[in-house]
Amino acid sequence: MKWMKLFWMYVVVFGLFGWAMVEFFDMTTQMAAFNKNPDGDVMFEGNAFPFLLILIVCSILSFLSYRSKKRRKLSLMVPDEFQENDEREKQITAEACKTAYMSMMIAAPVIAALLVFYPLVADKLPYYPVILFMLLPFVQVTAYLIHWKKAF
Repeated sequence: MKWMKLFWMYVVVFGLFGWAMVEFFDMTTQMAAFNKNPDGDVMFEGNAFPFLLILIVCSILSFLSYRSKKRRKLSLMVPDEFQENDEREKQITAEACKTAYMSMMIAAPVIAALLVFYPLVADKLPYYPVILFMLLPFVQVTAYLIHWKKAF
């Protein structure tokens, strides 16, 4: 069930990062409104909670990853799923990487096509491009882990 833990870990981290980017998008929108009308209020509001939460969660995950790896030299730079022990695992990782790469060839044009609808939803969902962009790593990790699970 290690792959399921990895999947949910990535979902949580990508979700928190997406939430932080939505908050950042809101703050930059307020700054842009001020730049258009400098005589208005000089107050920008933003929610720092998602930024702090992602910092805490990523720090905990990095510590746990560092502590659990035998080869600690590049433990924070190399994900757990790239720690192969034999030739079979290297082959599975290579095939899963190929699958993830191929999934991006499908996901990127679909997400780019979905950006066409941004003017229709801009009033209700101004951070629509951020959400779409966060789908790219989610699709990539999902394709990788599905292939990885099938191979094991």
